[in-house]
Amino acid sequence: MSDGLPRVGSALIVKDEANRILLGKRNKEPQRGNWVLPGGKIHAFESIAAAAARELAEETGLQVEVQGQFRVYEVVSPPNEHRIVIYSWARAVGGDLNPSDDISEVKFVSLHELGNLPLTPLVRQVLADAGFIGEATSQKEEMPAPPRPWLFPVAIAGANHQSSARCVPRVSRRQVRRTPVYRQALLVFDSRLAE
Repeated sequence: MSDGLPRVGSALIVKDEANRILLGKRNKEPQRGNWVLPGGKIHAFESIAAAAARELAEETGLQVEVQGQFRVYEVVSPPNEHRIVIYSWARAVGGDLNPSDDISEVKFVSLHELGNLPLTPLVRQVLADAGFIGEATSQKEEMPAPPRPWLFPVAIAGANHQSSARCVPRVSRRQVRRTPVYRQALLVFDSRLAE
């Protein structure tokens, strides 16, 4: 595995008052020219919310209030790409919409336009999972289906350990093999740190 992998990032789904989604057009490889949900790398000791708010401000000029986590996705494409991206919800609270060097164009896109834009496979999946894109879009019919990113559980310190004996069919006690089950809550972050 390459040094520095996997990269852990934080990105935002930002909706405006007209129910449009904020997207940026990538100005660097990989995926140059495709539209993405703004975000980037989480730095050491930076919270998920603070990283997403910082990256969004750098890439788009907008200040946001991070409202809660949506989902976590993993992209594995050997030998050079292994990313874990945490997507959260946010709303714009200030700033001026302006693209950075990483983003050549930034805009709020209506829901009926989303399916026709060239989106990265991961962003297309995130928007579909969020219910913003239907399964049958005109672009999806023309192109082969992109690889589906995997959702995965994230181990959190302090997860509760419970026996799974209740899930095992009734058998004699000598045959019961107890397998540990780890339960955990969603990732939690303090949105006040993003300010």
